[in-house]
Parts: sequence; C-alpha cells; structure tokens
Amino acid sequence: MNTMSSPANIAFQADNAHPETEGVSGKYRILLLEDDQQLAELIVRFLSDRECDVTYAASGSEFMRAVHHREYDLIIADVVLPDASGFQLLEQFRSQLSCPLIFLSALSSVDDQVAGLRLGANDYLVKPVDPHLLWAKIQAHLRTASSPAPSANGITFGPLSIDLVSRQAQVHEQPLPLTTNEFDLLQIFAEQPARLLSREYLFRRVIGREFDGLDRVIDMRVSRLRKKLEAIADGVAIQSIRGRGYSLNTVHSHS
Repeated sequence: MNTMSSPANIAFQADNAHPETEGVSGKYRILLLEDDQQLAELIVRFLSDRECDVTYAASGSEFMRAVHHREYDLIIADVVLPDASGFQLLEQFRSQLSCPLIFLSALSSVDDQVAGLRLGANDYLVKPVDPHLLWAKIQAHLRTASSPAPSANGITFGPLSIDLVSRQAQVHEQPLPLTTNEFDLLQIFAEQPARLLSREYLFRRVIGREFDGLDRVIDMRVSRLRKKLEAIADGVAIQSIRGRGYSLNTVHSHS
C-alpha cells in the first residue's frame, strides 16, 4: 500500500522541520504500533525530535515482544493490523499495562471510537491527525499519568509520605518498619496510586525479568506489606482484584 501521499504523511513531513521541545523534560519512552512503515518512520522521526525514545512495532506479535521487553510511558496503537486487532491487543494486555494508550486509526466511525475507549484506551485519534494535536495529546496524558505531589526527594499520597533519600515511610507521621524489598514495592505503588498494577508488571519492576506464571514472590511481598499498612487505621491499603492485580488506595474506617 502506497501511503506516502496521504494527508497524515504530508503533515508529519512538513512538521518535522520544526520540533517543539519547550516544556519537555527528559525522554518519554513511547511504543508505536503501526503497520504502515512509511507513516511510522515519519512519526518516529517527529517524536524523536521532541526528545522521545520510540520503539516501533509493525504487527501484533512485535507489539507483544515489545511490551514484554521494557516499560513505556505511553503507547500509540493502530487498530487494523496484519495479524491482530488493536482492540484485541488492548483487551488482552490492558491489565499488564500501567501507561496511557492512544489509538491512532483510520477507522473513524463513532462506534469504533467508543469501542476503543470502552476497552480502556485513554484517547482515540482519527487519521489523518495533525502532528501538533498528537503531540499535545501525548503531553496531556503523560501529565495526567505522572505521580502525585512529585518531588525529587519524596512522594506523598493521602496520609502516606515517602522519603526517597532516607528511604523511610510514614502513615499519619507513624513510621513504617519496612524491609528494603517492602520499601521498593511501596514506592512502586505510591508512584501510581489508585491504579491497577498487574502481577506481571510488578514482577518485571521488582524482580527484573518476565513473570513465568508460577513464582509467587510478588504475592508474598504484597501480603507482608499489606499487613504493615493495615496496622495503621485510616491510612492506605493495598487492594487486590482477583486475576488482575493490586492497587494502593486510601482507606477510612467506618464507626
């Protein structure tokens, strides 16, 4: 399929000469799932000029390998692929993804857009998309996904405060006696509070390799950390959703 003359490609070609880096701090790790190689190359160049580290997948199978290979700050995904549907991939992997996902597709019907959003996508853009709009959407979703009360030295979530320098944590100013492993796990939860984190995601973050489906080390560490958090009333708690994962939430006792 020859796509070089498509409006989307022309827009990206015109915009690549004028990168907008204002307001960007560091590199965003972005996974692009797009089977149109020429359009994908233009998007990769466009985002790379804006200090993004882009991984490109041209098929569902490449997407699955990419997701298992590293963590991403945001995913841009086409819907119609040679070996899979973007909708099916999102449905399959959503519980394992902890980052925003934007569909970028030529499917323009309201039904398609609603279907993508109902599956859990954070946004749905119709091709051809203006590069300025795509970039603005990426920045907006990354701002929304960033951790609350960001600080170089600590994280605050409700009554929970974490000092990243001294590696100490408190709930209602009561110290939490945490081991090194428990502190690392709590930090991961606190960076993404109230968000569902899958066992696969936690395993990759904590252990540094892929989850084999059998190792219960994450479950045991979560269980120990949960007991210590529950010892302080009206604080924070780790809640589990069977078969999907865990999330850190504030709690209040009912008396």
